Amino acid sequence: MAKIGRNDPGPCGSGKKYKHCCLLKESMSTSDLIRAAVQNAGYKEELADVLCNLNGYMQRKQWWGACHASCSALYVAVSELGYSPKLCIGELMGQGLYFDHSWIEIDGHILDIAISMTLLGGAPVSEPIVLGKNIRTGQEPIIKYGVPGRGIEGETLIVKNLPFVDYMDNFPDEKNGLWGVVQELLGRKVDITAFREKYKNVDRVIVRKETVQ
Repeated sequence: MAKIGRNDPGPCGSGKKYKHCCLLKESMSTSDLIRAAVQNAGYKEELADVLCNLNGYMQRKQWWGACHASCSALYVAVSELGYSPKLCIGELMGQGLYFDHSWIEIDGHILDIAISMTLLGGAPVSEPIVLGKNIRTGQEPIIKYGVPGRGIEGETLIVKNLPFVDYMDNFPDEKNGLWGVVQELLGRKVDITAFREKYKNVDRVIVRKETVQ
């Protein structure tokens, strides 16, 4: 494969020169890439704040394999920003393997910070996916979401069947359960009692596509 020159078009398809797009992204931090992805998609900076707070929290806590927990907290935080997110659960295909996973969708666009800290093979499956795009490549994820596999099972099935508030309340090793994580994401204290009532009817939506492109 020919080497890409600094003044050649970026392979991401942005139309910009490589030095002003892909090469620049290679040196950007995850937080900067998240903020750029949110801005480029036309969403408010407060959404970027929440996603950066989640990424920072997961890195600090070394929250590997915590997709169900992180997405539960993210669902509440994003809802508090005024969005109407969808809390999704299903099977993914990555690195040639099927695995169970949780993610968020806003306006049909995937938000998935936890994909960068899965337990699959002991390595990240992908950079974070923000509003349907890989934050570093700017392209749609190579991960296939909602694949028609074997069906969710094990711990994932337990999480799906557990009432949302019970899961939030009883998550171990976190102060105030996952409600404490919501406070971290929003950067402020919340009325946990009121939130328990407000989110008592939340359900996870199983995503299972008959065919995956």
